[in-house]
Amino acid sequence: MPRTSDVNKLIKDERKQSIFSAALPLFALYNDKVSVDMICEKAKCSHGLLYHYFRDANNVLFNIKKLNAFSSLKQSALKVVDNGSPIDSIYQILNNVNSILSKLKGDDIPMLYLIINDDDKNGFKSKLYDIIKNGQKSGQIVAGKPDDIAGIYIGQINGVLLKKLLQKSYKIEICPVDNLMQIFIKKIVR
Repeated sequence: MPRTSDVNKLIKDERKQSIFSAALPLFALYNDKVSVDMICEKAKCSHGLLYHYFRDANNVLFNIKKLNAFSSLKQSALKVVDNGSPIDSIYQILNNVNSILSKLKGDDIPMLYLIINDDDKNGFKSKLYDIIKNGQKSGQIVAGKPDDIAGIYIGQINGVLLKKLLQKSYKIEICPVDNLMQIFIKKIVR
């Protein structure tokens, strides 16, 4: 008896999800050095199967970024009240990320890593950079290159996420937001 279109769609979705689950940690660990060979080996699938759904490794990453789970996690991390001050916005973002860190499981770990390190103009780095720049103009944020200041925070989060990726048993230790805010807050010297 031939398979129904619903069954075919389910099989296709399961295969794609298997490829995504294998590729996510690879992209987090190796960035743009990920190859089709690496994905196929990790997903235990043939090159033909991967090429049936995707043009290349970059297309796999492109499609990961289009997943609802990716978009939802990104929205959760970047959710801020638009009428708040730059300091309030940074506080909210750090609080959002800490909240996500406390609930991380499975594919969320490499996905959050990709979100935090996305160089897209609407990505996490860009949003944090813009908030820092505006905060410096208003005198709330410490002086320095905005990308360097953002990099201190991003580096701290990257360390936590990479350790969890490499050591599954590692219990994520979350730095309190008030401590992290010391990276950004301009101190007034009297």
